[in-house]
Amino acid sequence: MMIRVHNILGCSALALLSTAQIVAADITPKDVWQDWRSHMQGTGYLLTANESMAGDRLTVSDLWLEPVTKDEQGQMSLSLGSISFEQNDDGSVAVLLPSVMPFSFTTTPTTMDAEPVNMTLTITQSGQAMTVSGTPTNMTSTYTAGTVGLSIDQMTVGDETLDADTIQMTMAMLDVQSRTESTLSAMRDYAQTATIGSATYDLKFKNPDEPATAMAQGTSADLSFKSNGLLPLALAQVSDMTGLLRAGMDVAGTMTAGNSTITVGIEDPNSGNMAIAMAAESGTLTFETSAEGISYAGTREGMTVSVQPAEFPFLLSFAMENAAFNLSAPAMKSDTPQHFALGLNLTDFTMSDMVWGMLNPQGTLPRDPASVALDMTGTATMLSDYLDMQNAGQMAGTMEMPALPESVKLNSLIVDALGARLTGFGAATFENAGPTAQDSTPKPTGAVNLKLVGGNTLLNTLVDSGLLPAQTAMGARMVMAMFAIPGEGDDTLETKIEFTRSGAILANGQRIK
Repeated sequence: MMIRVHNILGCSALALLSTAQIVAADITPKDVWQDWRSHMQGTGYLLTANESMAGDRLTVSDLWLEPVTKDEQGQMSLSLGSISFEQNDDGSVAVLLPSVMPFSFTTTPTTMDAEPVNMTLTITQSGQAMTVSGTPTNMTSTYTAGTVGLSIDQMTVGDETLDADTIQMTMAMLDVQSRTESTLSAMRDYAQTATIGSATYDLKFKNPDEPATAMAQGTSADLSFKSNGLLPLALAQVSDMTGLLRAGMDVAGTMTAGNSTITVGIEDPNSGNMAIAMAAESGTLTFETSAEGISYAGTREGMTVSVQPAEFPFLLSFAMENAAFNLSAPAMKSDTPQHFALGLNLTDFTMSDMVWGMLNPQGTLPRDPASVALDMTGTATMLSDYLDMQNAGQMAGTMEMPALPESVKLNSLIVDALGARLTGFGAATFENAGPTAQDSTPKPTGAVNLKLVGGNTLLNTLVDSGLLPAQTAMGARMVMAMFAIPGEGDDTLETKIEFTRSGAILANGQRIK
């Protein structure tokens, strides 16, 4: 449910910000409101509102939005207050947003196991100013505010109303600025930038039937957002992501943040309290969504994590210099293979001396920073439109594969920890019999090459430290002897695992299956 709530709020926010500015000609309040209205209706919302014109000011009140969804997805609606549009002397339009703007949304599910939800929230603003200028088909909007806040006033689930002792949420942003350029032709072509000086949030939730209370607080500084893309002008349903992509949606963006912190805690009078504190010096997230596929990439620099378990005498502290990932995958059904990629990079992971002392008081294990790196690419044939929520639900229920793998390449694998280093690379192609065949399991043909340096030394150290039974270490050495051969250098093992077209598996030329 929360994903759908975020979708409706996100789409509404985009609709309220995706407007426009200065070209040579004037623009009227009705032009601006019509553009907003067309955008919201074009992205699959039913919309009603009262409009009144007094002099140069157009006031839109009792704004009500309902996303058009499939019957089985239930209903959802969003109700806002009043917004005014006033003509400026220079031909631009001022958008007058109230300092306090209450709004509410309601969800009405169609399944018996889900309950209706009604939530009332309030947006607060100070020092806000929004101006739209340009022409009806080429607009630019600018928005600034000293502060912007969001809070939950009341939430009702079924017949139960959750009060302030049960659920709380407040968010605050300082020094908010944004600029959006929008051009209408066959598509809506937009470019948006936004900055936020700092942001904080505070959440609290308590299950009325349980004694524990969960809390989360967070801060972020120097936030920025940049996005551009093409959006279709008309869509039947707001949840039809596949329809958006087929109609030409192509959106890309980048988000960055400076110093950020988050603290999560649980207060439990029965089991004791626990807390987790995390911090990062900076972070980035990039995304792109189009008919060609979806892709995400992110980084976090200078991460620290502290954990205080319930009834534990000291903090468990960890740190990581850099954490990064990338993921790209096709999203649309296709008869031909499409590319995918997966990458992970965890650099210089360390633990505090207190943690090391608990795990290895003898100090025999190397405490050098640990790192993991993975780079994998490949191709796959999509069997369905994976972003279609109905298809995704059906596949989850039947355990059907959304795609057939065609090829995979392990470009690089590096695991460097506890004085040992594992590296690998390889590639394979797959023979697919088709999803309706009696045995539809893809059959790989290819090889993976692995190299382990320091493995035996690590086993000896683990045994001497009492962390690994000698019998278990002996079994591990037997397995390594079966699948690996000595390599160049001391304490070096290498292996080549091959997958043949006949279904056999070979280790260094010796058949093991």
